[in-house]
Amino acid sequence: MPSINEIIKREVNPFDLVNLRTGNFWTENQDAKSVVESIHQEVISDIEELLDLVARDHRSRTVLLIGDAGSGKSYLLGRLKLTFNDRAFFAYISPWPDNDYIWRHILRYTVDSLIKIPEGQQESQLILWLKSLSAFTKLSVKQRIFNASIWQLLLNNRQKFIKHLKDTYKQASIYNPDIFFGILYDLTDPELYTLACEWLRGDSLSEESMELLKVKYCIDTEDTAKNILANFGKISTDTQPIVLCFDQVETQSNWNSNPQPIFNINTTIHNDNLKNFLIIISIVKDAWKQCASRILQWIKLELNG
Repeated sequence: MPSINEIIKREVNPFDLVNLRTGNFWTENQDAKSVVESIHQEVISDIEELLDLVARDHRSRTVLLIGDAGSGKSYLLGRLKLTFNDRAFFAYISPWPDNDYIWRHILRYTVDSLIKIPEGQQESQLILWLKSLSAFTKLSVKQRIFNASIWQLLLNNRQKFIKHLKDTYKQASIYNPDIFFGILYDLTDPELYTLACEWLRGDSLSEESMELLKVKYCIDTEDTAKNILANFGKISTDTQPIVLCFDQVETQSNWNSNPQPIFNINTTIHNDNLKNFLIIISIVKDAWKQCASRILQWIKLELNG
């Protein structure tokens, strides 16, 4: 029988800076059996409380997660996804190379994460989110009497699908609603699903592909990317929360000279009253100390490594 020391040596050390650097939790799945429950448990409990608050009142909230290099912040983000993915949709946002493309970067990584299939599910986070929109879950008296499913009734009629969403969210100031809701409809078509996801990610599509999606442009500007991402928040009034995990933000472009862009993103989400986001911003403690005086707003959870 192997000794405890031999067992430990065989296991991966999530805090080993030399042999392992944890990254995107969708591509580096954690083994639930390897999780040590006591590590970071207080922080996890605090974040769970915030997640529950967002789930109850659908108001977006922000957490600043601070810890020493190697204290397990990225690993903790993966553990949060592993623990709470049945209660929220999770998106991993890596550092961006250029502040001039920050909204497009966030949108791309958000959609990349939403198209992932959570453990125990048969459909992607994106489809689960779409089906859980209030437009499809709140039934009229007539629909309840006849046990009718709005989702099923609208699946085969693009124009009725778009009109229903426009009527449901007419007070939400949706950006280009015909196009956005049309893309959401295309997500329900297995033959168009991949193309629709590529459009939402901001990929450059051929004219033939755009014709299939009935769109005339791709998402190629910061303003368009910001507004498309905002659309997700504007109609997520009754869905599970979407957790945006910004990891290793201190490694972003020009952090030392200008750390403000990520916090401008946070301000926009709150000022525009975008619903159901829990924003987690992970940063190394030393980098935070150097820039904290220049940051205008935050909620801080101290992560002791």
